[in-house]
Amino acid sequence: MTTRTIKAKKCPVCGTEYTPRSSLQKVCHDYRCAMEFNRRKAEEKQLKEQRKAEKKERENLKLRRENLKTWSEHNRDAQKAFNKYIRARDAGRKCASCGCTLKDKTHFLTGSAVDASHYRSRGSARHLRFNVFNCVSACVECNRQLSGNIVNLRIGLIERFGPEIVERIERDNQTRRFDIPYLIRVKNIFNRRANHIEKIRQSREASQ
Repeated sequence: MTTRTIKAKKCPVCGTEYTPRSSLQKVCHDYRCAMEFNRRKAEEKQLKEQRKAEKKERENLKLRRENLKTWSEHNRDAQKAFNKYIRARDAGRKCASCGCTLKDKTHFLTGSAVDASHYRSRGSARHLRFNVFNCVSACVECNRQLSGNIVNLRIGLIERFGPEIVERIERDNQTRRFDIPYLIRVKNIFNRRANHIEKIRQSREASQ
């Protein structure tokens, strides 16, 4: 029967090599190193508990802020997440209205190259503001200066989604009520979708 040889280790405190008496020994045989090692472990534990408490406090603060938000603020957050998804979904495509390369055409005021352009506007058809077939990426000139460039945008939508979907959007006048729980769901869903698309894009770029 062979006995297992215990390998020498390097003390994490003083750096000297030592042969541990058991597998539980973490430092050399100097009691001062053991005391310092235990002090460091206690500090690490305290720091971890402090970070955990701070994280919980941030989460509670975020929750309190969410509870204090108005309907308008939730609506704005939902719209921001929806627009983020539209830009992610249409990344690499040309402007749906004029066909320009989006990344090469920036707005002189905002510096932005891409807008989430609604076919039926949010003002005239609020119930379609989160409809993924009613919104595509377009250049800021078409969306803002040409009020959506609607005639050409309709042609672009038909080419992308088909005439049946476009006609269905045009006929859809059913009113919808977007309460706060619904807006929160919209924000969470489209943020997840946009982040998922972005992760896939980054993965493809990394593999190339």
